[in-house]
Amino acid sequence: MLREVRVDTKPDGRPVNVPLEVSDDKMEQYVKRFIETADYNFQDGSGLVSLFRSFHGGVWTLRILEAVLNELKHPSIQLNLQGSRDELLPFFQEILARHQNVEDADFGYPHDRSRLPM
Repeated sequence: MLREVRVDTKPDGRPVNVPLEVSDDKMEQYVKRFIETADYNFQDGSGLVSLFRSFHGGVWTLRILEAVLNELKHPSIQLNLQGSRDELLPFFQEILARHQNVEDADFGYPHDRSRLPM
């Protein structure tokens, strides 16, 4: 049986796409959010990954993308998907490859957490 993972939400009930702080404790939330967003629309999925990286850098982004690939290959959490996990695998393999070959500066990594959308 797959585990239910709840994603943090804003006061208006919308899911948090880019949290103020990231931690290993919330890794499953980030994985769920990345996968479900990409399942809805690949462009939105790619944009979310890039936005996340612009605030939290490549180390976190690469770790999450690797966890996403692991989740797609070895399901452990409940996801709300229109398609299958297998259909998302090539997309995330490509996104990971692209993010491995670019610098944080290419995403405007701000080092200024006050720019994070609330």
